Parts: sequence; structure tokens; C-alpha cells
Amino acid sequence: MLRAYLTWFGGLSPEQVVQRAHGDDRFDAWSYYLAALGLPDHHVDAPRVSQSSTVLVAALGRLGEALCAYAAEHDLHDHPPLPARAVFAFEPAAGPTRDQFAIGFDVLHQTFLGYPARLAPADRVDRFHALYRQVAARHPSGRLTSDETAWAAVCTALVQHPEAELY
Repeated sequence: MLRAYLTWFGGLSPEQVVQRAHGDDRFDAWSYYLAALGLPDHHVDAPRVSQSSTVLVAALGRLGEALCAYAAEHDLHDHPPLPARAVFAFEPAAGPTRDQFAIGFDVLHQTFLGYPARLAPADRVDRFHALYRQVAARHPSGRLTSDETAWAAVCTALVQHPEAELY
């Protein structure tokens, strides 16, 4: 996720991300990415290790939110072909029915929570579909359509879901 963030928002190629993060050493470690993102590394200061973990969890949450906003513009608004999409690797319908919503929601659920939505608690699709409908109804079209804004909200809610940290 950190590599993707640096690539998309830093305008770097994947190779440049690795080079910037840790030079010629190809071994991945949190400290390399912390430095590349400009985040503090309290690993050497034992009393601050819990603070460092909190900073990392918060940073991942913010990166996920930024990814959802970016993907709504890139994937939904600009309509690139499916293989070129960052997150929304499905063709969303405007004002989807529950069944149409469930198809796209499953893609996002697998992306951010790591398993199919059909294995989640039974009411999860209904709750997120209700969120989708509320956001679409309350947010008039602006730069993004109300449907695009609603999908971004669903994406963000999945990023903020407690299970996202476990994955």
C-alpha cells in the first residue's frame, strides 16, 4: 500500500519508489518507507514504540482514504479500461439495485478486507448498500457524480473498517 501511494501520489515509477525508500537494498522494512514518506521512526526509542505503531496505523488509514478519493476520480470518473483501474475493477451501475451493488461491493471487500463479502456477516452488504444510497441522495453532482461520491464513501468505510487493520 505504501509503495502504491508513493507511486500514484509521488509520481514515481515502482523502481524509483524502491530506490528512494532504501537504495540498492531490496529488503523491505517499515523504516525504509517511513523515511520515504517523511514519517517519524520511533523504533529506536523504546518508550515510543506504541506511538510509532499508532502513527503507522493512522498513516495507513489516511493512505487508504486518499486511495479511495484518487480511485473515484481515476477509475469511476475518467472511465479507463478495467485492467487499468486502481481499485474499482468493476463497471458500476448508476443507482444500483442491491444485487448490482453486491457485485461491486464484493470487489472492494476482497481488496480491503481480504475475503469475499459472502463470507462476512449476513447484513454487511445491506448496511453498506444503505450507506451508498444515503450518500448518493445527500451529495448532489459536482466534480464527481452522486454515484461516484457514494462509491468513494463505501470504499472509505471499508478502509476504516476494524477488519482492515487485521488484513
